[in-house]
Amino acid sequence: MTEPALLAKVIAHRGASGVAPENTLAAISLAASVGAKCVEIDASISSDNIPFVHHDDGLERCTNGSGYLCAHTAAELDALTASAGKADFENEPLPRLSAMVSLLSSLQIGLNLEIKPTPGLEEPTAIAVCDVIRDSWPMDLPLVLSSFSREALAVARDSLPGAARALLVCAVPTDWHHQTQLLQCRNLHMAAPLLDEQQAKDITDAGLGLYCFTVNQPDEAARLLAMGVHGVFTDYPEEMLIGLGS
Repeated sequence: MTEPALLAKVIAHRGASGVAPENTLAAISLAASVGAKCVEIDASISSDNIPFVHHDDGLERCTNGSGYLCAHTAAELDALTASAGKADFENEPLPRLSAMVSLLSSLQIGLNLEIKPTPGLEEPTAIAVCDVIRDSWPMDLPLVLSSFSREALAVARDSLPGAARALLVCAVPTDWHHQTQLLQCRNLHMAAPLLDEQQAKDITDAGLGLYCFTVNQPDEAARLLAMGVHGVFTDYPEEMLIGLGS
């Protein structure tokens, strides 16, 4: 039977992204400072196959750059800031995954790492991410590799079989059991509003870890946890930890 890959009851979504610029070193540091024991980040690759921590295909929303992230070299991306319009974080860099792993290691924080390939770059993105994790992730810290991309998860399964994986979905697909078995996933991560009690029971009874995104109200988190959900992703880890009494 599958064993859940347990992370934490409260996972800081892209760090403390409700306050600090998402997916930055500052957002992760802030999440750790308020008591978060686990964070979620996204990773995609530069044109020279270096993984950066960033959510969108394009650079405009979160950085002072433009165009596709994957169209720029690592050196060009290193020159950008990722302040996302937040005045208190004007010089926040766009971080490489290697820098983020180093920070998480020093903070002793667990990680849900979403492999976020630009469509068409599923294989090189997953390989580059797995290479960084293989070389530098501390074995004693919780780690789950997740993705909406089945192809990326299959590459991760073959490239780094020892790392736990999670299938990312919005709604629970009818073939969730087959898909998680095929990809050898230990978790299923999904949109909180689209989960019902029977699905939660079926998924957890199958031995899978079940985590829900993005939950910013403690009462909603408490309802999900009572259904058997193992944890929630939140933009406001401090408020969530206080609200849940954690």
